[in-house]
Amino acid sequence: MFDILGIVAASFMTALYGAIVPGPVFALVVSESLKGGKIAGPIIVLGHFIVEWIIISAIFLGAGPILSSEEAKIVVGYVGGIILGLIGLKILRDSLHIKIIDVSSPGVSSEKAGVFLRSLILSGFIASCSNPYFFLWWLTTGLFLIMNSFSMAGILGFILFLIGHMAADLSWFTLVSYSVHRGRRVVSERVIRAILLASAIFLTAFAAYIMLSVWIGI
Repeated sequence: MFDILGIVAASFMTALYGAIVPGPVFALVVSESLKGGKIAGPIIVLGHFIVEWIIISAIFLGAGPILSSEEAKIVVGYVGGIILGLIGLKILRDSLHIKIIDVSSPGVSSEKAGVFLRSLILSGFIASCSNPYFFLWWLTTGLFLIMNSFSMAGILGFILFLIGHMAADLSWFTLVSYSVHRGRRVVSERVIRAILLASAIFLTAFAAYIMLSVWIGI
């Protein structure tokens, strides 16, 4: 019983620590929650989860050495850096022309809400794929936790690991999204623009850092 609780707790706390550290998904959740309401965070995390499931499946299929190769790091670093830079530029454009679509509002049509929700899932997917440190985490810490969970409780341990990990991501980014959404009601449009601008600067700077790190490492 304590082993099972330990798996969930270790998975939850490790994932929570990684989620709290500001990164592309965090910046995306903040910017989209300002425009799309409190539901933006959980929806973006769905795209994030899809990437995680793909990585885990690839590891089980034996693709770990390929994903951790220098060639893969270079490709993910440059391509990911470019994509993150483009996302940053998009957020910068949004900061100049704020367009709020609160999908939780009854006044929004189902068609418009559906399009926006799909775009959030795609954004979460792209932001996660574009971060090479995300892949590195799964090939090191994530892989260790998976193997440890398997050794302790077999397939049940693996399932519990996933539950703990996903619960941490979902709870944290839901909290961030809700907090930003609530704060939007009491801050001015100028403050919203400043937050979006800060998110854009963070993403473009992070993109430049990734590509510079790859270039220096070659």
